[in-house]
Amino acid sequence: MSCRGSLENSGKIHRSYLFLSMILLIWNAAATAHRWFQPGQACASLATDACREDHPTDPAGISPPSGVSPRTGPLSIRQKYLLGKRIDINSASIDEIDELPGVSKNLAEAVVAERNRIGGFRSPEDLLRVNGIKEKRLKKILPFLAEMENN
Repeated sequence: MSCRGSLENSGKIHRSYLFLSMILLIWNAAATAHRWFQPGQACASLATDACREDHPTDPAGISPPSGVSPRTGPLSIRQKYLLGKRIDINSASIDEIDELPGVSKNLAEAVVAERNRIGGFRSPEDLLRVNGIKEKRLKKILPFLAEMENN
């Protein structure tokens, strides 16, 4: 009889695991459906034209510019980096250079002044001429910079 009792307990344990799995499945499905069907974003992930016509993703019918995230506003330089975009240090504004990691407004102004003085940077090592940029800071900002033309 002890053998039969252990089989019955084993079946109860398996049913309880199955029940718990069903609860988690329903919970995840409800959470996913809630995220997909928020007002104003009703078919954003679907690719059907009929759905797009019935439920536009933007209530005003205007999509945001490519450099703006609809959720948080303008994209940061790190978000642009993750999207594969890089800054051309020879044409970037002070504000764009200021967004680089480890670069302050004063350092960005110094970079622009040095760029204007020498007529543009030809290699990343040229940035070491700027007062305030050493090897460590240069390594930090290099992934965010576009390729420089070696003239």
